[in-house]
Amino acid sequence: MERRSWITVLLILALVAAACGGNGDDATNGSTGDDGTTEATDPTPTPAPEPTATPATDAADDGDGATPEPAEVRHTVKVGYAYPNVEAFAVLDDKFSIGDPEIQAQSVLQAWRRDGLLPVNGIDIELVFGKYNILDSDEKLAVCTQFAQDEGVFAVISGRNFEVGAECLAERFQIPVIDSSGLPESTYARTAPWLFTVRASESEVLEKFVAWADDMGALEGRRIGIFWDDRSGEAVDAFKAALADLGQEVVSDLPSDGRGIGSPQDAIAVPRFTADDVDLAILLVSTSSVTNFLASAESQGYQPQLLWMEWANQLTDVSTQAYPQALVDGTLAMTMSSLGSIAAGEPLSPEAVACIDAFEAFSGEDVELVSPESGKTNNTLFTCDLLSILYEGLRTMGEEPDQEALVAALETIQDLPMAGWGNLSFSSDDHAGVDQVRTVEWRTACECWTALDDFRDPTA
Repeated sequence: MERRSWITVLLILALVAAACGGNGDDATNGSTGDDGTTEATDPTPTPAPEPTATPATDAADDGDGATPEPAEVRHTVKVGYAYPNVEAFAVLDDKFSIGDPEIQAQSVLQAWRRDGLLPVNGIDIELVFGKYNILDSDEKLAVCTQFAQDEGVFAVISGRNFEVGAECLAERFQIPVIDSSGLPESTYARTAPWLFTVRASESEVLEKFVAWADDMGALEGRRIGIFWDDRSGEAVDAFKAALADLGQEVVSDLPSDGRGIGSPQDAIAVPRFTADDVDLAILLVSTSSVTNFLASAESQGYQPQLLWMEWANQLTDVSTQAYPQALVDGTLAMTMSSLGSIAAGEPLSPEAVACIDAFEAFSGEDVELVSPESGKTNNTLFTCDLLSILYEGLRTMGEEPDQEALVAALETIQDLPMAGWGNLSFSSDDHAGVDQVRTVEWRTACECWTALDDFRDPTA
């Protein structure tokens, strides 16, 4: 038990940050304004870096196969990139590594410049960076004030578990933020219109999960128990309401006051579920608490049906390897990311190919497309996705940098293909992006999640 708990502490500190990061500072010619923009004072176009490899996308072709001439830079927008610092844990074991997010992002910018995609509408990007401990709210708030007050950024993109920092930037400073993690519905309302997320909101995830489970017939006749983090009360209420709409009820309801590293309720969850005759356990808690729950279930001979979704970053190959395999082998899960694609032998999407080609050309490193999936590989794809969303907003924003115009442009994105997720859409009243879902299965033989179907729109 002690060994498993220690493994889990590492998991919650490292794997919770599977997507983030950025690098690629570009020198500017002129002074930075309060809105994070720089107006060029030298009309001479800034030369793009020399190509280092075959372009990762065919968008660069000007009709005769030649690399396009560098475009004029009229403005440079300063963009903050917040990502979690997991270096200490990667030293202990490389499987906890997410690679170097700054190099990953640098590779994207170089590929865009090489292919004539940047500058866009005369606007170039300068990235600045901030690291944070995923369990330390003070560090996240420090990154918020660094970006807003010291750097004067135009916009921010951020990795997983930066929530309090993202809220700070959007609500306190009215800076557009594209964050990785899904948030409570009330957070979107409080920070409107400045905060966008790649993932669906917490409530949307659980509502889709109920519809997905019902489609598979996994709820009928089951006695359902939920073990949930008390910070997710809004989402759990939505979950219960979705079940009630289907005539299902929760027979055992146990909140946890854990904060990412387990809770006192971990020890009583299995006895409570056993006493209530629960045969379908829904675990909406941290990876640490999931591990403690499963270890207790194993020792007490309790084996309920498990259905999972991407919650608290527990749905990764590395974290699931630490669970008791007799309990989890064959478990089905709903995912909105490309998790399980490599194990299923699926061809990479054009967006993923372009992303990986750009990284390999810039870094000189090979990306391992193997199963179990590498945290470095996944993070490279997620980095590309965050920047691609930002780029789409800049592309349709117009020729003058304007934060309100960027928000309006992001709200027009529809079915944007992602490298590491399903298609993403925003609207004026929905800033939580990915809606598509798919089914994956945990297979102990390969220690990997394997995709069983294609991305699809959720059941209405």
